[in-house]
Amino acid sequence: MPDSCAALKETHQPQVLVETAGLSEKEWLAYRRKGIGGSDVAALLEISPWRTARDLYYDKLNIAAVEDNENNWVALEMGHLLEPLVAKIFQHRTGYKIYQVKKMFQHPKYPWMLADVDYFVELPDGTTAILEIKTTNYNAKDH
Repeated sequence: MPDSCAALKETHQPQVLVETAGLSEKEWLAYRRKGIGGSDVAALLEISPWRTARDLYYDKLNIAAVEDNENNWVALEMGHLLEPLVAKIFQHRTGYKIYQVKKMFQHPKYPWMLADVDYFVELPDGTTAILEIKTTNYNAKDH
């Protein structure tokens, strides 16, 4: 195998940045501001219809959070409340075992890369996959 392909085979075990069970939302957000997570990427790539790169920048510096927008409050609260139900429906429909790991992970080589995984899925072949849950409403169907 050529050396240029060797980097593609490089694997890393994630480090645990923090145990999230029992963290207040304020504490959780402070840890989330230590890096870039999966939900931040669309804003960075300027493909998010809900958040700009500037919004993300202000949020990471704790200047202003998009969540502070009162119009967003109901949608965010509904997303939090519906997440366990959506996960349960997924498990029922697929038959796959799902479980949570209440930890925020950090890449060992790139510590700014963070992951706070909603659920893990045990697949029939014994491998593990990630289940990331997003909710929306009918008015956002075109996004």
